Amino acid sequence: MAGNVICIANWKGGCGKSTLCVMLAVNLAAQGYRVAVIDSDPNQAFATWFRIAEAPPLTCSTCIDHNEIVAKAYEEAEKCDVVIVDTAGFANQAAVFGIGAADLVLIPVMPDRNSVIEARKTARQVESVSQIARRPIPHRVVLSRWTPKGLSERATLQDLEEAKLPRLQQIVPNLTVFQKASFSGDMPSKGYVAFLAGQMIEELRGLVALPPKVPREKLHVEEKAA
Repeated sequence: MAGNVICIANWKGGCGKSTLCVMLAVNLAAQGYRVAVIDSDPNQAFATWFRIAEAPPLTCSTCIDHNEIVAKAYEEAEKCDVVIVDTAGFANQAAVFGIGAADLVLIPVMPDRNSVIEARKTARQVESVSQIARRPIPHRVVLSRWTPKGLSERATLQDLEEAKLPRLQQIVPNLTVFQKASFSGDMPSKGYVAFLAGQMIEELRGLVALPPKVPREKLHVEEKAA
């Protein structure tokens, strides 16, 4: 059975797409999922991080050609439980085709109005691709670089509610550890960050965007076999 494909997209650059990708990929792998990441961003933020990463086993490949991204996503899904497609910070064909291959699209939104505006455009693009594909492609906003109770955050939430954009409950908070990860290659898979990631992973399982949780017995058997 093929794995699930999650595409991370927002036409605004710098809104935390790669940070979300790293957090999910590392913590999914730590939970025992077979994870593949396809970096379709010409800037290659995830691939650059991966070269210095200290992370549980996962695979990373790059594909910026829109003619190849769908086949690449499905090829990786045949081998892995979860495929995450990290996209560029602007609208391009590779991102659109990545959306077309997805079972779920996550749209990171920072606490600023431009981020919400671009999220609206991205959500409309997902809906258009759904019509072309003749199948539903659900999407969820992820609150990114978020400081709870902040004034900008409050205004952003109001904009999101007015736009009727569905969102995950779990946020990606504005933590120094996420900024350091791009330099150190270290994304925690234990402690507070792992707890946050685990909450988000549970939400994604509830949306049937992830396979069921990997049984701990299976993990122990595989560890002993290794």
